[in-house]
Amino acid sequence: MSMLTWTPRLLLAAMSIALGTLSLGLALRDAAIFIPIFIALGAAWAYSRHRRHYGLAAALANLTFTATVAGAAVGLLIGALSALMLLSVVATLTAWDLAHFEQRMQALARVERAGDIERRHIRWLIAAVLGGSALAGLALTIRATLSFAMVFALGLLAALALSWTINVLRRE
Repeated sequence: MSMLTWTPRLLLAAMSIALGTLSLGLALRDAAIFIPIFIALGAAWAYSRHRRHYGLAAALANLTFTATVAGAAVGLLIGALSALMLLSVVATLTAWDLAHFEQRMQALARVERAGDIERRHIRWLIAAVLGGSALAGLALTIRATLSFAMVFALGLLAALALSWTINVLRRE
């Protein structure tokens, strides 16, 4: 019996949303030739999870994450709806995080208060997803030309914020 209750459900939902929105966005731009790749990756990932091969499932989550982000980038280049591509990337990042969380939890012989750990992880994940999605959505709506110095400063600020967030999460 799995010690996690919400993670498997959210993981399946996130991966379905990621692959579904990416496939829809590509299909709307007549790039459906790529869709079988994503279907095959999603099916292989789901099958490995079903068979409880969590190490393989995590590796396939990495591969699916990379392919989905690349697919979303291609989608943006060919003019796919940016909102669909953003949703696909956010959902695949969510699924990737949950897959690795699930793998870490399953690798432990015994976890005390696994439900509490799972709920805390999901709360942090939801906060990160909502905050990141809001900022990314704002970035999609604002059209501005920035100088190299401004882009560099914003990138540095983002790296510092990510570092701070990782340190806060490690202390948890």
